[in-house]
Amino acid sequence: MKHTLAKLVMPVALSFALVVGLVGCASHNDLVTISGDVMYRERIALPADAVIKVQLNDVSLQDTKAIVMAEMITDNVTTPHQFEFQIARDQFQQGHTYAIGARIEVDGKLWFINTQSYVVDINGTEPVNVLVNKVGG
Repeated sequence: MKHTLAKLVMPVALSFALVVGLVGCASHNDLVTISGDVMYRERIALPADAVIKVQLNDVSLQDTKAIVMAEMITDNVTTPHQFEFQIARDQFQQGHTYAIGARIEVDGKLWFINTQSYVVDINGTEPVNVLVNKVGG
């Protein structure tokens, strides 16, 4: 009886270990990594209270606000400023368009924003380099 139980438990334990191992591998492959830099051309230092906000947006729908899929807000602003988002592949919908938006604010006032669209290829590996432009004079 003791040997019969051991013969049943071992295959079940090995199967469980195999499934757990495969799930771990599959989950890493199911992540989409979107990374890049935000930069501006002006040769100015930002005040210590500057804040940078980078968003990954679903911009598929016209005449409505973009859907924010991921957001990074940092108060230690340097340029170029790196960003990275890791999102499960199943969060993206086929046929939708995704883009990076970036802005820099000081005391809640907009100083820099991207003025062109930075569309993301969720199947690509190239970084998305976003240029933000100074607002106003």
